[in-house]
This record gives sequence, structure tokens and C-alpha cells, in this order.
Amino acid sequence: MIIIPDVHGRDFWVKPVEDNLGKEHIVFLGDYLDPYDYEGIPAAEVFPRLERIVELKKAHPDGVTLLLGNHDLHYVDRRLDGGRLDRVNAARNCAVFVDNAELFQLAHEIRIGGTKMLFTHAGVQLAWLVRHGDVLDLENFKDVADILNRPWWDAGRRGALLKALGEVPYSRGGKCKYGSPVWNDVDDFAPGKEELPGYVQIFGHSQQEYAPVITDCYACLDCRRAFSLTEEGRIE
Repeated sequence: MIIIPDVHGRDFWVKPVEDNLGKEHIVFLGDYLDPYDYEGIPAAEVFPRLERIVELKKAHPDGVTLLLGNHDLHYVDRRLDGGRLDRVNAARNCAVFVDNAELFQLAHEIRIGGTKMLFTHAGVQLAWLVRHGDVLDLENFKDVADILNRPWWDAGRRGALLKALGEVPYSRGGKCKYGSPVWNDVDDFAPGKEELPGYVQIFGHSQQEYAPVITDCYACLDCRRAFSLTEEGRIE
């Protein structure tokens, strides 16, 4: 598997995807838009890169997984706006995620040997799942990814899900003890804090300056490069 953390208009993903498309499963961890000003990414290049990613998914529906991040969903629901939202192009950006809702998802799950691995944008906390059991329908599910994806793909339930996804944890300046899977900070998964029993979690969202943070329970990969997941479950 090839894992692509937060894009934010960058092009670091292009060569790894081109080299592995059709050979390895490609998982994008979300946040396709809203580049950082200090990186100097030309505005004219940001949206076409998102369009290219969507076209990759259409051409390889089983070989590419597109996860959603807070910088994607705040175009769908302004309650998730944490800054840098492009208000000039908000309607256009929103249309990509709404018109192609079936191509995106909130989580992806695999099993390697006896290890369950969960991919989201910012990590999942058990207490947040329980808190929103009515929205997520915890009594009827296959796995954690299914819990999160079904209400996104159901237009009738999407509004309630988006409200829950807008919960920002204390660690990110919010008002919630437990944040949503698009808002949690890597510090929310430090040893001794809330974990998701039975899972190794892979996420981005918390930008790392030089190197990823990889532990036995989680991996935070937001450091502007692609990663590979080996058949033995190692992230390289």
C-alpha cells in the first residue's frame, strides 16, 4: 500500500502514485486543498491537482481510496471551518465533494495478520464513537470504517454526521474533550490517553516538521511525503 498524507495543494504525491498505480493500493489521508501561504504553492495549481486525484479514483475505483479531512469537509459544512477556507472558490470546491460523495470516505480498514489497521484523517477515539452512537448506528456495523463511512454515503444522515465531525478537541483549541476523526491532534493519542482498542491507527492532520511519529498503536504521517505499508505491516 502507498499512503499519501495531507496534500494541501502539493505535488509530492504525483510520482509515487504514478509509479505504483495499478500495482499497490493508494490511500490518500485527506486535506487536498488550502495550501499554506509560506509554501508558495501557486493558487492556479491547487484545484487542478484535486481534480486529477478525483479522476484517478474514477479510473481506479478499487485501487485508490480517498479519505476526507477537515480542510475538505469545511467546504461542505462551514461548522468545520478551522481557517484557510477559500471563500472565493468555496462553492466550486464544495461541489467536488458533494457531487462525488460516493468516491470519498472517512475511514479505510484492513487487516494484516492479526492486526487491524484503521486509516482516517486525524484518528478515532472510542469515547467519540460512543458519544455519537445514535448518528453512527453502532448496533449495525461491520467494523469501525463501516461505522464512519455509511452515514457519509447516506445523504439523509450526512448532515447529522457533519455536525458531529465539527467537534474540535481541547488540543486544537476546541471545546470538546474528545474530538472527531477529522480534528484530533496527535497528542490525543499519546501513551496513557484514549486509544481505540484492538487497532493500529494511521492518520495525518498534525503536521510534523521532519519525520513521522510512529508507535505501536498509531502512526502520524503528515510530513509532506509518501509512505509505503509493507506486507508485514511496517510503515516505510
